[in-house]
Amino acid sequence: MTNTIQHSVLIFHYNETLLESRNSVLCNTIAGQASTFKERGIKGIFISLKHAPYSPFAKEDPALGNLVMQLEKLSHKLEIPLSIGDYKKELFPYLKRLSAATSLKLFQNIQTAFLFLNPNALKKELDVLIYDEDAENATKITAELSKLGYSIVQANDAEDFRIKASAKKYDMTITHTAVNHSKSGASQPKSLGLSKQLIINLPVFIDTAVNSLVTMTGLEAQKIKHEIRPFNEKIPAQTIIAAMKFKGDISGIFFLIFPKDLALISLEAMLGEPVDEEDNAAIVDGVAEFCNIITGAAKVIFSKKELKVLFELPKTYLSMQAALADTLGSNGVWIDMQLDEKPFYMFITK
Repeated sequence: MTNTIQHSVLIFHYNETLLESRNSVLCNTIAGQASTFKERGIKGIFISLKHAPYSPFAKEDPALGNLVMQLEKLSHKLEIPLSIGDYKKELFPYLKRLSAATSLKLFQNIQTAFLFLNPNALKKELDVLIYDEDAENATKITAELSKLGYSIVQANDAEDFRIKASAKKYDMTITHTAVNHSKSGASQPKSLGLSKQLIINLPVFIDTAVNSLVTMTGLEAQKIKHEIRPFNEKIPAQTIIAAMKFKGDISGIFFLIFPKDLALISLEAMLGEPVDEEDNAAIVDGVAEFCNIITGAAKVIFSKKELKVLFELPKTYLSMQAALADTLGSNGVWIDMQLDEKPFYMFITK
């Protein structure tokens, strides 16, 4: 068994057959080095099973169960997270079940571990694609990474993941990963106040906004990044905001935020004729119509997914303060978008 350090993560390579006696040696070795972790700047520990031989048919190996038990016991003596990774995907369901009530992390590979254990080792502007057939687990991973500032896309199902991954637009893809927190642990992820169902379906709002605006205006649209935060007050002074409350199987408020100059450009592109820049009523109505069309397209997709969602009529604001008051200061998902290479924004909250 060897160990190395990469990006302040201590990696133990378990390159022998799993045995309870070897598990004890591993845990004793980690415990013996614990006093040096702080001065060495260690952010986390990763146990690699990449070269640990085992039969693919012996998934429920008691030695693996013992490893999880010993590592969980050790984790209570350490101030840094412990993780297991580099396992074959066939082992993941068993490992996930074994570790569910522990604080052990399961990372498909070391790059995924760096993403969580030492985010400063990687650039912040990473686009990450996530899929797990366990939607609750995928949502938990999405929330964790969004807090760290990464741009996250969550695939709706296995086929959607296959299509998105094959496009090779993402810096990283994450599957077969679990970020456990012990039930008595103090570091639970902060609640967004958004339902699990809404978080899972955030890509619906993003994709329909892009597709609808491209269709309506002929201009290029794209998502830049998203993050979990309150309503962003650092937006242009001359901004038009349209909001729609929705309820049903998912509920919340969708805000569409357009700087006035982009709203004018977009409206003229949609109508195919000039619009008086002093005609505030026409521009406000245009942003409200964009909001209507985006949410209408989202509703169609929700219906196909057998989700009943009712959108109210749009409410418009010419004052950021007025819109801010309607968010009640709650956290939500703030999404930076671009249309014709100019910024606009969306915000979804409870």
